[in-house]
Amino acid sequence: MRAPEGALLVGISNPDTATRLVALSSALARTPRQRPAGPPDRHAGSQPILLVHAVTVANQISLGTGSTSPEVIHARDLLGAASEAARDHGQSVRAIVEVARSVEEGLLSAAESHDASLILVGYSGDEKRSEAEERFDRTMHRVARRARADVVVATFRRPEHRSILVPVPEDAPLRLTSRLCRALQAHTGASPTFLHVAASAASVDEARARVQARLSPVALGTDASLRVVSSDDPAAVIIEESERHDLVLLGPSRRPSLFDAVFSNRARTIAESISASVVVGWGLEEATA
Repeated sequence: MRAPEGALLVGISNPDTATRLVALSSALARTPRQRPAGPPDRHAGSQPILLVHAVTVANQISLGTGSTSPEVIHARDLLGAASEAARDHGQSVRAIVEVARSVEEGLLSAAESHDASLILVGYSGDEKRSEAEERFDRTMHRVARRARADVVVATFRRPEHRSILVPVPEDAPLRLTSRLCRALQAHTGASPTFLHVAASAASVDEARARVQARLSPVALGTDASLRVVSSDDPAAVIIEESERHDLVLLGPSRRPSLFDAVFSNRARTIAESISASVVVGWGLEEATA
């Protein structure tokens, strides 16, 4: 039997994204970290879901005083609505308000207290990035750098996700990619299109064989496809290909270091240049699947 997983922590901060985050978290909760060797077990339990809203208080205010603030009352209402949405998806959830000095401290404290193995947050983004989205990225960079859990960020730009593009470098870690793809497929009904951009001097056929061999253990069935394109500008190819898809899964990348941006330069360029929704993740102990 598979060992029980820690909680799936969902950061809830905005009613515009709460319902979509809860729906995605429900699919993730039913999707194990590793793909089962045999057929899926329909009777396997779901990963426990913890809904968290972080209320921030200034340094001159005690955390105890902050726990009775109007912001906490509003947070409880928001979490109540999100919990109801989770029940509509057949999920039993816990909801807590975390009072902290910053959003990242609240999320990290809740993740540690409840032994979270995955942190999921979302943002309702526009095609043109705003200052608020930049602040959100910086916050999630700090969370991803310090969390002892997988971290997944979803930026919702499209109302529906009928097609999914998954760029895969040849040496990309695939454990979290596999889990996200399986959850997204269960959530949307769309099969992913994997995209590999080979260097222009490389053999496309040889690159396809190598990537296909790595994808075979984690691909989602005959409906999943692999497209290999030759180019020395992977970002440009991914941006062009993304126009035919509703959602792009960027990553997972390795854990960002102290001086890394939350997105790598390439991923950031892609995220800023496309109109599709974007999901990006960081694997805590990312191993080749």
